[in-house]
Amino acid sequence: MKTKTIILGHVAMLAANVIWGLMSPIGKEALNSPDIAPLTLTGMRIIGAALLFWLGGMILPKSIAPKETIEKKDYLPLVFASLLITFANQICVIFGMSMTSPVDATVMCSTTPFFTLLLVWMLWNEKPGWAKILGVVLGFAGMLVFIFGGKTDTAMNVSNPLLGDIICILSQVFGAIYMVKYAFLTKKYSPFTLMKWLFTISGILMLFISGPAIATTAWEVIPTKVILEAGYVVVFGTFIAYVFLPIGQRGLSPTSIAMYNYLQPIVAAVFSVMIGVAAITMPTIIGSALIFAGVYLVNKK
Repeated sequence: MKTKTIILGHVAMLAANVIWGLMSPIGKEALNSPDIAPLTLTGMRIIGAALLFWLGGMILPKSIAPKETIEKKDYLPLVFASLLITFANQICVIFGMSMTSPVDATVMCSTTPFFTLLLVWMLWNEKPGWAKILGVVLGFAGMLVFIFGGKTDTAMNVSNPLLGDIICILSQVFGAIYMVKYAFLTKKYSPFTLMKWLFTISGILMLFISGPAIATTAWEVIPTKVILEAGYVVVFGTFIAYVFLPIGQRGLSPTSIAMYNYLQPIVAAVFSVMIGVAAITMPTIIGSALIFAGVYLVNKK
C-alpha cells in the first residue's frame, strides 16, 4: 500500500508540474489573440476555477476533496489570503505573461522561496546559514539577468519584457507574503478546501472587475484554438493540477514535491520553442541556472 501511494504521488506531481509548465506558453498563445484581453483571461481563470472546485467538491472522493468547515475565526484571514494568492497573484501572472516571454514568466514564478526567506528573516529575525545567503544572492542575480537581458520581440509578442518580468516577480512577492503570514491555513485545511475558498472569494471580486469584459467579449468570432487554450488555463492549469496536489502530498515528502517544481521551466522552455512563442537566449540560460542554483540552496537543509 505504501509503495502504491508513493508511486501515485510521483505520478501526480509529475503530471501537475508538466501541466503548470505548459500553462505559460499555452496561455501566452491565447493572449496573443486580439480577442482575449489579460483581464478577461484572469477573470475566466479565477471565476472558472471557483466553479470547478465547487463542482469537484460534490463529485470527487473525500480523500481528494474532504468535507471541511471553515472556522469563523478564519474567515477574515481567508479573505486577506485570497486577495494575495489568487486575486493579486493571478492578475500579476497573467498581465506579466502578456508582456514577456513564457519562459521568463515561468522562471520568474519560481522565485517565491527567495522572497519567503527574506520575509522570514525580517519578521522573525532568524539567522540564515551561508548556503541560504548564497542562494538568495544567486537568485537575485538571476532575476537581474532576466530583467535586463530580455529583448522586445514583436514577432513573438514580447512587448515589454522588463515590465513583464517585474510584474511576474511582484506576483511572487504576494505569494511569499501569503506563505509567511497565512501558512497556518495550509496546515489547518486540505489543499482542495483551501483552493476552493480562495478562488471563490477572489471569484466574487472578479465578477465586478472582469465580468463586464467577459460578457462583452465576442466569443462567437474567437477561433476554437484560442478558446481551447484559454480553457486549458482554467481547467487544467488551475483545477486539475490542484486535484493532483493532495495525491502527491499523501505519498511524498515536502522536499520531493519541491524538487518537481524544477520541471516547470524546462517544460515551458521546450514547448515554447516548439510552438514558436519564445526563443532560448544566453540570458535565459544564465539567468535560469542562477535561479535554479539559488532555489536549491535556499531549500537545502
